[in-house]
Amino acid sequence: MRLTLFGFGLALALAITLGTQSTISAQEPAAAPPRAMVAAGANNFAQYCVACHGKDAKGTGTLAATLKPKPADLTGLTERNGGTFPRDMVFQVIDGKKKVKGHGGGDMPQWGDAFLASAGAGDADAVKRRIESLVEYLATLQGK
Repeated sequence: MRLTLFGFGLALALAITLGTQSTISAQEPAAAPPRAMVAAGANNFAQYCVACHGKDAKGTGTLAATLKPKPADLTGLTERNGGTFPRDMVFQVIDGKKKVKGHGGGDMPQWGDAFLASAGAGDADAVKRRIESLVEYLATLQGK
């Protein structure tokens, strides 16, 4: 009887331990994007976005005063989205699939189409990677 209880206790402890381990690993954060992708996004931001959104991404670019509506502060996207960085929405806005004032109008190109039409852009996959790099870079600027 004592051996049976010991075996049952050992099995229960093992089950609890294994269950705890899988719960812990399921809660681990997603891996950070590669540095090269964030660096590419920073370069793309400097080339295509700084004039309106500013080097600080707060909507303070050299053209900001001439634009209506004023360019968005891109450092507060997570805060404005309840603490979660809205990756899909940011991708869609940059790409031009999600219409917002300023993007897709006369003032702001739809970057997906602009990147696809630009010389040496490659194909739709290359455009997707370029926009994803911008999204990853913007994610690093949140709360700054």
